[in-house]
Amino acid sequence: MKKEIKPPVLADRLFEKYCKNAQIEDLHGDVEELFYQSLKTMSIRKAKLRYWGQIISLMFSYAVKRRKQNASNHPYASTSFNPGMIKNYFLIASRSLVKHKFFTIINVVGLAVGMSICLLLIAFFSFISKYDEFHVNKDTIYRVISITDDKTEKKEWSSAPSFLAQQLKAGYSGIDQVVRVSATLSTEVELENKKISLTGFYVDPNFLQVFTFTLIKGNKERALIRANTLVLTERASKKLFGDADPIGRLIKLGDSDFEITGVLENHPKNSHMQFEALVSYQSLEGRSVSANVSPKENVRAFSNQYVYLQLSPTTEITHLQQYLNKEAASVNDSNDFNISFELQKLTSIAAGRSLSNSIGPEWDLPSLSGFIVVALLILIPASFNYANISIAQALKRMKEIGLRKMMGSLQQQIFVQFIIETIIISFVALGLAFYIFTVIRQEFLSMLVSGDAISLDLDTPTVFYFVLFAIAVGVATGFVPAYYFSRLNPIAAMKKTPIKNNSRFSFRKSLTVFQFALSIGFITSVVVILNQYKKTINYDFGFQQKNILDVQLQDTDPDLFRNEFSKLASVSEISMSSHIMGIEGMKPEYVKYTDGSDSLEVYQMIIDEHYLSNLNLRLLAGKNFIRSEVSKDKIIVNEIFLEKNGIKHPAAALGETFVLDGKEVEVIGVVKNFHYARLDEPIESFMFRYDDRQLHVANLKIASSDILGALTDMEELWKPLAGEKKFTAHFFKEEIEDAYSHYFVLVKICAFLGFLAITISCLGLLGMVVLTVESKTKEIGIRKVMGASVAGVIMMLSKDFMKLIVIASCIALPLTYLFFDKVYFRSQHYKIPIGAAEIVLSIVIILSFGLATILSQTMKAAQANPVDTLRND
Repeated sequence: MKKEIKPPVLADRLFEKYCKNAQIEDLHGDVEELFYQSLKTMSIRKAKLRYWGQIISLMFSYAVKRRKQNASNHPYASTSFNPGMIKNYFLIASRSLVKHKFFTIINVVGLAVGMSICLLLIAFFSFISKYDEFHVNKDTIYRVISITDDKTEKKEWSSAPSFLAQQLKAGYSGIDQVVRVSATLSTEVELENKKISLTGFYVDPNFLQVFTFTLIKGNKERALIRANTLVLTERASKKLFGDADPIGRLIKLGDSDFEITGVLENHPKNSHMQFEALVSYQSLEGRSVSANVSPKENVRAFSNQYVYLQLSPTTEITHLQQYLNKEAASVNDSNDFNISFELQKLTSIAAGRSLSNSIGPEWDLPSLSGFIVVALLILIPASFNYANISIAQALKRMKEIGLRKMMGSLQQQIFVQFIIETIIISFVALGLAFYIFTVIRQEFLSMLVSGDAISLDLDTPTVFYFVLFAIAVGVATGFVPAYYFSRLNPIAAMKKTPIKNNSRFSFRKSLTVFQFALSIGFITSVVVILNQYKKTINYDFGFQQKNILDVQLQDTDPDLFRNEFSKLASVSEISMSSHIMGIEGMKPEYVKYTDGSDSLEVYQMIIDEHYLSNLNLRLLAGKNFIRSEVSKDKIIVNEIFLEKNGIKHPAAALGETFVLDGKEVEVIGVVKNFHYARLDEPIESFMFRYDDRQLHVANLKIASSDILGALTDMEELWKPLAGEKKFTAHFFKEEIEDAYSHYFVLVKICAFLGFLAITISCLGLLGMVVLTVESKTKEIGIRKVMGASVAGVIMMLSKDFMKLIVIASCIALPLTYLFFDKVYFRSQHYKIPIGAAEIVLSIVIILSFGLATILSQTMKAAQANPVDTLRND
């Protein structure tokens, strides 16, 4: 008897298992019928292969998916969208949140703390995204930036040589306007024998036609057309003249009188150019070498020169870039210096690249990315808290979920209900986060270097972003708990049987470890940075700081000042300098041997003949300056200067001549290396020069313990010398400390973030401890009846949580060490190693917070009467 041929049994079983309870008999029968028809036209093997293909195709068909979905639904379930159900979801979610007040408060406070940082970030990004957007011609305005390479360093500059403006105006037809801006304007003006600070730029006459700065008084076409004319902002006008009309008035800038020809409306904060006055560029021409440089002779003189272009609508950027490349090639005839030019769009200046010599606030992408990472590091643990506590509460809500599923609720409806519950929490948290945002907003701005140029005032788009953010946080935070609850089997849920997790280190424990590891990282950062600040200000800079008082001369005659102040018994020695050592930035000069070798970048400072002895700078060879015109052609150099020029011994450098500013100078002395700049910069080639016309600071060595009396005597002597100019003096040691105040800013930031991280971690830990204590109430009662002590119960409840904190410490401390050693200290030239004290202190702090949180609940549970706990369980 011939054996009957049947379809593959394995394919049938796979299809039935996949479809579960769905009605598929008709579909299955159709496929079997096709199988028997195939046997008539092909071999058994091919018919079975076709059958497999049809079964697999059917499994992924819409018909089977639809039938599976219908089979899984309750008979009375409705899959259609009902707007009335949304209202019901909100009502149920609200009742649930009120019912579990304690955990709702923990979740709301935790999310609010995390969201507050993100609100700062959203407001900050909203503000900087609008930088320079108010200019009418913003889409066609570009800035020319420079990239230099001197073989030792490649650097990007926001400035460009002014000769380039002339070349572009004359040689390229696709440019409508070329505007030169110079940042060499003096910071003080003289009005009625008073010196008043005033910031601004020299600009071309067409500046006001290209940029949208509204002139409310004067004619914008003619306001800056003549030399020695300027326009003021409303704020500057009020500072100088009060409510009087300034038009036609004269103010003294440098040695010349300038006429005020216009008043500008105060410009918005979101402008990368911040100024109080704009002075005609013609006033600068003829006075400054850098304003009229020859392309090949002085291509390096552009540190304070800026070039802006307004392009024609049809101009191709790539074609203009090619022209700039040709211009750069025409001036790159030096072996040790090359320059190239690029275009930067006006609206990309503030939030774009980090460039040297910026004339306004700029934030590069790595910095902005850092802000985002920090905000997420605070928000994500808060979101984890919600997921952690919600899943830990599963046993309390399983019966509710089981009943809903038994009554016909679909999986997606359960999911939506829990998402809505989380969104409600997110919006409540948004209200608290907004309050925190308003409290910390000003402090946040004070931490930023350019905080004065930023406004975090709210507008409609920013508020809209806040609302969208709250919804996004609600959805993202609630996704894991919603998914967890929606997939519970209704029968298991009614029996309160949770989804099993066989892992020894659960998801919830992992979240707790992550939160405390983050807290430890921030705490360690505070300790390390604070220690670095203390060691920095006590570092041996190589010169005397103690008892030195720096007085700003403010154009007072140095000889007259010395004669009068040397009469004070409290002053033992007086020296003069052009800068304050170790604090103020110094412009490098280019020096080369007289034999025509390559130029060397050398930093310089102007001093008098008393400076070296007053600050205890050690002279290794040679002699000091003498008070004579002859000294102006002499220089005193440091040891690095010798190394860079191949001179092996200090004595060998004496008498060597170099070319500086086209003139020969002779080395007469060599000083031991010292830190003339900040400690985060290496010591480079340095030289002292003598010029009694460039002395702006007097350095007084104080020999009296009565500091207040000494300062009073000095102010009395100052008045006859300087008239109404204010006596300005600061102790050198305090100025050094102020110069490194950015460490305090970092400490404040890390401390604040650490406080937020610890708050979130402890809130999450508190919720977990409470849930653990509640779930072990009966066990605690039985243990106490069996003779367990209070300390034993506390240890039993606490040990697992303390283990998590110890694990977090073991993870966080090595990572924090690596961050400081490989990343942070890389930007610091002098590294201060992290010691055991910093690590131990961080561990003690985090263990104290963790232990306090755990004991706040475990002690109460351990001391409870076992009769009450067993009766109520």
